[in-house]
Amino acid sequence: MGIPSNNVKAVAAYWSDQIEMFYPPKEAKAIVWILLEHFFRINRFALATNPELRLSESELVIFNKACEKILHHIPVQHVTGETEFCGLHFKVDRSVLIPRPETEQLTQIVLKNLPPRPVRILDIGVGSGAIAVSLKKNRPDCKVYGCDISKEALNVARQNAERNEAVIHLFECDILSDDAVEKIPKVDVVISNPPYVCKSERAAMRANVLQNEPSEALFVPGDNPLLFYRAIAEVASLQLSPDGMLFFEINERFGKATAELLAHNGFHGVSVLKDFNRKERFVMGKNKGALK
Repeated sequence: MGIPSNNVKAVAAYWSDQIEMFYPPKEAKAIVWILLEHFFRINRFALATNPELRLSESELVIFNKACEKILHHIPVQHVTGETEFCGLHFKVDRSVLIPRPETEQLTQIVLKNLPPRPVRILDIGVGSGAIAVSLKKNRPDCKVYGCDISKEALNVARQNAERNEAVIHLFECDILSDDAVEKIPKVDVVISNPPYVCKSERAAMRANVLQNEPSEALFVPGDNPLLFYRAIAEVASLQLSPDGMLFFEINERFGKATAELLAHNGFHGVSVLKDFNRKERFVMGKNKGALK
């Protein structure tokens, strides 16, 4: 059975049913509305006030092609070329991870814990720039840095900073390299959402993630799930100010281990925080010599 008509309500219902083959019903409907809003500025309110709203033949072609991409496991954010994060719009492509709601929650935790005075902030593994740009927009008095091993990711982050009129300082750095500490500036706050998915978890992941997002930003090498956390904690312990704070997004399986790692590197007041799904998702701590 094909699309019954070009009536927006009928088109949305048809494609929601198709997309439900790969996504839960609620998420499938949300994807359809994201596409309608992106391409035609049609939202639920517009349809409620005009239930007979229709797409033109050319609009229907555009919409059908977009929905077909979803059926071929292309993330909706790649179909639209952008995503929303902390109320801002960010370009995303295959060179960066699509920011998750959990990472938005991490950003809010950081903002809540920042002191009222201006501070220097570093996002390690900046990716699309979502965290760094959002922090700068919310705290324009702070100086924000971002580093990444990927030149392509840094290019996307620069575009997103310009797009959102945020001045952030970006540089290339491999946090696992011997000279990482020489490249990292002295700062007051470090945030990182490094690769933390183990290869054993690959089978449970969706095809749209595995086929479209950079594996080097998702998977931790080998059987060393704390590899990046250890390297970042060691560098942060040297480059953070005495009252500096470190914030991590983590694999829910390693909350206790990550907290112990921070304590081993001289951090105190270490806390493991849960996300909105009640999973241990964040770890934060204060650097040695921090003010109590």
